[in-house]
Amino acid sequence: MTDRATDVLDRPPSRPSPQRTLRDRAVVVAESAAFQRAIISLIIVNAVLLGVETYESVTDRWGFILTPVNRGIVGIFVVEIVLRIYAHRTAFFRSAWGWFDLLVVLVALVPASGNAAVLRVLRVLRVLRLLSTVRSMRRVIGALIAAIPGISSIAALLGILYYVGIVMSTNMFGDLAPEHFGNLGQSATSMFRIMIGDGGLGDIVEPIGRQEPAAWLFFLGFVVVATFVVLNLFIAVTVEALDRQKDQDDEQPGGAPPERSGPTEVTLRPDSTAPRFSSPPDREDQLLEAIRSLQRQVASLEHRLTRSTTTPDPSDDHGAPGPPS
Repeated sequence: MTDRATDVLDRPPSRPSPQRTLRDRAVVVAESAAFQRAIISLIIVNAVLLGVETYESVTDRWGFILTPVNRGIVGIFVVEIVLRIYAHRTAFFRSAWGWFDLLVVLVALVPASGNAAVLRVLRVLRVLRLLSTVRSMRRVIGALIAAIPGISSIAALLGILYYVGIVMSTNMFGDLAPEHFGNLGQSATSMFRIMIGDGGLGDIVEPIGRQEPAAWLFFLGFVVVATFVVLNLFIAVTVEALDRQKDQDDEQPGGAPPERSGPTEVTLRPDSTAPRFSSPPDREDQLLEAIRSLQRQVASLEHRLTRSTTTPDPSDDHGAPGPPS
């Protein structure tokens, strides 16, 4: 090993700056279970308050309490977003959920007077933060997004069957029931009611069936194919996507989704080869510590080998023949 390499290895690692230590603490706080539970509780409380404020009598009587509480909750949300941005830095803005939370909090800061008063209605969007805070809800949303290609194909199939049913019903039953199948618009409404079971079989199909019994075969076939087959495919695709999303979450270390977890890297302690997780340190110091740890292990192994080769075996002394007399 050259002198330059030896000097580099013997150089003591630089100490982490106070800013890095403070960021480590911010990551611990932002990702702690207690902090997440507190934010979820505040979101639920805020949702209840937003519903209570819709009653004018309650607002007139308790408005002096509700308004400061709402403002305090919004202030806590702002502090939470700032803490997460400081802890995760660019990783926060690479996350779709991070942008979602930031947008919801910014909407909550819109003034409730002047031309922007109409945006007060958007305050209820704060409740949607439960989607990004609760892990199970994030999993469902992720599964729905992943299932969009399959759902789109099934929706196209359903649309084709629906359109075929509309055209056929208009041609076959336009004269028997012009109020329901007189044109494509009326047929679309009637077939949609039949498909979702909104009293269509009793109000629409039954009068037609009295005049034309064979009509039951057409409508029952349409209901079976459109409702019991195609619509159940939506459920099957969604459940499959949800299972895949759960498997992906379980494969991640700690079970934490990547979009909500801060960047972590593995470093080595100077006195041990056991890894520990921390915020990204200086990569040069990390490599130096790993090399020093390997050097200590090699030196320890060489020392043991040297002792084993230089120490005489007592069994050899007892078994050796003595000097000749």
